[in-house]
Amino acid sequence: MSMRRLSFALPLAVLSLLAATGPAVRAGQRAPSPAAAPPVRPADHVIVISIDGFRPAMYLDSEREGVTLPHLQALRAAGSAAEGMVVAHPSLTYVSHTTLATGVRPARHGIISNTKFDPPTGSPQWYYEVDAMKVPAIWDRARERRLKTAVASWPVTVGATIDVRFPESNQAPPDSTWLARARRDSTPGLVDAVAQQLAPYGENDNRNAVQRDRFTAAMAAHIIRTEKPNLLMIHLMETDTAQHADGPGSVAARTAIQHIDAHVGAILAAADEAGIRERSAVIVTGDHGFSRVHTLIQPNVILRQHGWLTTNERGRVATWQVASHASAIRLKDPGDTALAAKVEQAFREAAAVTYKGIFRVVSRAELDDLGAYPEAAFFVEPAEGYYVSDGVQDDSVLVGATRFGAHGFLPTEARMHTGFIAAGAGIRRGVPLPLLRQIDVAPTIARLLGFTMPDVDGVPIVGVLK
Repeated sequence: MSMRRLSFALPLAVLSLLAATGPAVRAGQRAPSPAAAPPVRPADHVIVISIDGFRPAMYLDSEREGVTLPHLQALRAAGSAAEGMVVAHPSLTYVSHTTLATGVRPARHGIISNTKFDPPTGSPQWYYEVDAMKVPAIWDRARERRLKTAVASWPVTVGATIDVRFPESNQAPPDSTWLARARRDSTPGLVDAVAQQLAPYGENDNRNAVQRDRFTAAMAAHIIRTEKPNLLMIHLMETDTAQHADGPGSVAARTAIQHIDAHVGAILAAADEAGIRERSAVIVTGDHGFSRVHTLIQPNVILRQHGWLTTNERGRVATWQVASHASAIRLKDPGDTALAAKVEQAFREAAAVTYKGIFRVVSRAELDDLGAYPEAAFFVEPAEGYYVSDGVQDDSVLVGATRFGAHGFLPTEARMHTGFIAAGAGIRRGVPLPLLRQIDVAPTIARLLGFTMPDVDGVPIVGVLK
């Protein structure tokens, strides 16, 4: 929308609102309730694009990163961009995406990790289903106001009440192909329509990160052209795969973000073709940053050395009183405060003596302040260069990394901050945004669409809104 059109639109909106109130209130009459006034909707459409592992440096210092991002930089120039965004804890994909969608911290929304805790199996089951979410999401609030909602590969949306749904579901189902699983979880006909557009597209092509984002971007463009939803939330993830494998700043990571920039361009082109771009707000954000790593810490080995868990001949957890869920240390009996204190003391001693400077203990009180993982007794927070796993390799607490990028660390660490760019309808241009909060994204989307998110932890980022 041009500045000239904006300058006329606001006065007309004000005149309409005044006319709607009717004649002046006479003495003895009750004034009309402000709540009865129709809501102002700065945008008719909001397109949210989440880039997995979206580090702010990617757009703040593209030259130094060695990347060319014409579409992201054009959005930045047309709107406002943040120096960083503080994410949820732990800084994991499903935890943060649920915070983005709900405006509350993990202790309230219920998605405390990527996977469900199950020590004997290694916790392989991800939080795909929306039933695990304990609070309403932005799409629920939007549908209450009869706005059309849609998702393209957004986490924790299998089974969600969303008008047009292509959820992120099991990428490697053991009992079917990926496309078969996607058809089962998505709005009928949607998956095949996009597969035909991309033909040939194999039943399991989506297990490759590049092909997965190709499909998701085509899906988002298809939804925009055919459905014109008021709210569309999209998750692109090649950047996560590349940075895990080769580390942030690697050739693979640079290639991945440039692929995603092209996908952003295709999504915006679809909005132009659908005739909704002028009345659309576009928010590009992420779930977490990334850290370079070289060594893996295995808390379960410390627990085994103290006799708090045992393993079988296959190296799997056989019995346990205490076990780790990545960085989280959990007790089978959460009410055993004496054991919890003993375990925490053992880790504090290990951190102070044997592994000094390699990790520290994050107390339950600190986790409460972060609104994180209520079931954990405490967390193991690694120093830069290290990451944590719930594996039990040999009898070594420290083992060499097989991948060179990781996340999941404290959100107070700048390396875990993610990015934020907003442009389009209802968005101010050139606003300085030093550091934002992930919990504020959902209330901001709601404000753009003309409603509020009650009882959330965040607030709208009013400074970036017209």
